[in-house]
Amino acid sequence: MSDMPASTSPLLIVSLDQAPLASLLSSLNHATVSAGAPRAIKKALRNESTGVIVFLVTDPQSAELAEQGFDYIRHGLADKDRLLVAAHSSDYEPNALHWIEAFDINHFLCLEPAREEVNCHIIQRCVKTWSRTVQLRAQYRAESDLLMSVTRLSRSEERLPDLLASFCDSLAQISCAAAHCRISIDRDGSATLKHHWPQQEQHNASFTKALQLPSLPSYLQRALTECKPQIDLLPEQSMFSALADQLERPLSSYLVFPLVVYDRVIELMVFLIPEDAMDSVSIRQIDVITKASEQLTMLLERREAERRLKQQYIRLKNTLVELKQTQTQLAHSEKMATVGQLAAGIAHEINNPLAFVLSNFGSMNEYLDSIFTMQSLHEQFLAAIDHGNQSLSAELKTQISASRGEMDMEFVCDDIRDIVAESRDGLNRVKEIIADLQSFARGNDATPVPLDLATSINQTLKLLKPFIDEQVTIQVDLAEAPDLKCHAGFVQQILTNLIKNALQALQGISHPDPNITISSRINGETLFISVRDNGPGIAPDAQKKVFDPFYTTKQVGKGTGLGLSVTYNLARKLGGDIALRSNPNEFCEFTLSLPYPEQQPQGAPASKETTPLTD
Repeated sequence: MSDMPASTSPLLIVSLDQAPLASLLSSLNHATVSAGAPRAIKKALRNESTGVIVFLVTDPQSAELAEQGFDYIRHGLADKDRLLVAAHSSDYEPNALHWIEAFDINHFLCLEPAREEVNCHIIQRCVKTWSRTVQLRAQYRAESDLLMSVTRLSRSEERLPDLLASFCDSLAQISCAAAHCRISIDRDGSATLKHHWPQQEQHNASFTKALQLPSLPSYLQRALTECKPQIDLLPEQSMFSALADQLERPLSSYLVFPLVVYDRVIELMVFLIPEDAMDSVSIRQIDVITKASEQLTMLLERREAERRLKQQYIRLKNTLVELKQTQTQLAHSEKMATVGQLAAGIAHEINNPLAFVLSNFGSMNEYLDSIFTMQSLHEQFLAAIDHGNQSLSAELKTQISASRGEMDMEFVCDDIRDIVAESRDGLNRVKEIIADLQSFARGNDATPVPLDLATSINQTLKLLKPFIDEQVTIQVDLAEAPDLKCHAGFVQQILTNLIKNALQALQGISHPDPNITISSRINGETLFISVRDNGPGIAPDAQKKVFDPFYTTKQVGKGTGLGLSVTYNLARKLGGDIALRSNPNEFCEFTLSLPYPEQQPQGAPASKETTPLTD
């Protein structure tokens, strides 16, 4: 019998002479190493695949060598799992009690011919025990890999398909599967072979036929229905005969592992277990698989939830951008609507100066005719003088004097100067109105610019002049009004809305002294601008809604309900706020608060007052 390499067998024989073991080893697969080569013995003992080690002890020398070998395994390698056997001849018996206490020897074999069958049985049992230990270790490692793959799935940022492939391989090791595959399940219940192992091309058709794809047999349908792992004997061996022949191993049972996400099976992992590995799948493995299934389901659902959350976040982010754009457009639309409401009054304000400018042009046309007539007479008079025609010169001189008196040229000259001055004033008035309107309707560039609050209120009152009733008194008290940096267009739009609301509140009421007060004050780092009227006020239940979009207390067709809502949003955009105080039938006061850092120059005059223009 030739010696086998130590790595191919779990049984290792250490001896100088195999003759005493010849009959025993004839039926055993083993590897041998000569006791005369200590370095070779240590190298063989370090081989982890060798689990049953038999030392032949025939004399004190071999006993000492065996004792050194046992000590190296138990203490040098700190290996408590290997099975150690001392085979001794009937002529020499080692110190068994000492070896058992010192090295935990598993068996002592006496090499008598009568005990040959018993000894062979003992060694075979040791080899089976070691093989079972190796198999259990592999299964424990597979269980650890399975749980680690679940942990990786919960923590890692690797691609989900790669993590599931690793999970499937670990599950195949636990179940001792000879072959396995993954089947994707569509929403209509049809199945598609996604991956199989072994990966030879000829196995593709065998898996498809054995699993009856694209439909699913009843034992696979049960996994879909119950959403739990299923393990059982194969229902029809004939369906798996072709695959078993290719694997060269008879198949006897199966394990089906469903991947469940929100009560829906998205994939089936099918493991085919051979007959010789059925005893390896214990209740413990099934418990581990079941727990892994529960954890994997939770993790897959969490991954799906995270994916949906990311999609929802992107949708909400896009919606927020659209809402901000809509809010900006709404503010500008409300501003343009206010401009439209002011258009009639502004047209009236522009028509007044334009009317007398056009009227002056009529007078100027007549004056030009008179001037041209006088110029013609003067040219004729000069021509007569040049030709020495005394009679014609005298006649033209008389005609010029008469025409000058009839046309009242002195008045024409003076009136032309007045007409030019009045027309210039009228056109300047139109220019001011257009400038005020442009200031109000400027774009929404939020770049802070210096704002003179008194000038802004003056422009606002000019624009609202057509809406100001003669009986309404407007008082402006900006004793603490600073020049601050902010968005002038936004501030003017806010003031226009607040003052216009106050004017509308005073319309159609009987009050002996209707008035509006516009004031400002500074408290710490905040500038407060208040618009107060002594109108009917706002009811308590309506005060909570006045800033809501489309809420209005006006009659149908009289308001959009956007003015105060846009005003509130503009104030927040400026970093400020708007507060309301009102007592029914007494007053209503809106206060705009704007951030006003203390480092801004406060060298404004002690008092700034603005008086609205009057006709």
